[in-house]
Amino acid sequence: MSQKRWSPGDHVTWTYYTHAHDTITVRPGTVVLDDDRGIVVWIAPGTEVLLPVLESGAPLRRAGDEGMFTEQRHQSKQLWTGNGILMIGLPDKPYSVWLFYRDDGTLGCYYVNLESPLERTDEGVRSRDMVLDLVVLPRRDYHYKDEDELEGAERVGYFSPQEADQIRAWGREAERDIRAWCYPFNAGYEYFFPNPSWGTPALPDHYTWEKDLTDRETHRKR
Repeated sequence: MSQKRWSPGDHVTWTYYTHAHDTITVRPGTVVLDDDRGIVVWIAPGTEVLLPVLESGAPLRRAGDEGMFTEQRHQSKQLWTGNGILMIGLPDKPYSVWLFYRDDGTLGCYYVNLESPLERTDEGVRSRDMVLDLVVLPRRDYHYKDEDELEGAERVGYFSPQEADQIRAWGREAERDIRAWCYPFNAGYEYFFPNPSWGTPALPDHYTWEKDLTDRETHRKR
């Protein structure tokens, strides 16, 4: 991994790709911190993002636990609505941690997104999403999310049985870190508030999309 570091206030992109489809997920964000512990990026409300969708423009989940991996995907541009999220990438860990905040600015939950270790690029960071996730509440209890989708991905060959077993093992690793309440859970990010002077990052000019859905008032749920 490149050791390039960004400074607070720099704009980067956070990208997810898949080996099975050409579409990608891209979120422009603002760097909060970037050091040996990892990178912390704020995704502001109203940010233009790239998301894969079904031909109708509907979210992939509308196709069901198997169809969401086999149906044709289209690249869309949308607006990130609702409250912003803080995304924390950790070097050499098979997951990132996202913090979702309520309307009053208090922490709603931590979201542990299982993924391949982050790669740094000239533009930001990129990873392969592994479908299975954990939701961690501020009182430190947690539960898995999207287990049914992982099973569907395995049934249709999106993940091999060996890959699915590895993903579940990564989930157990994340569980151990949650129980230990190590970084970034113990870093105080539940009290984070974005700098009011930060602008909203734009998608870099080289990206293209098939569907412009920025006028839709849909909420991105993870």
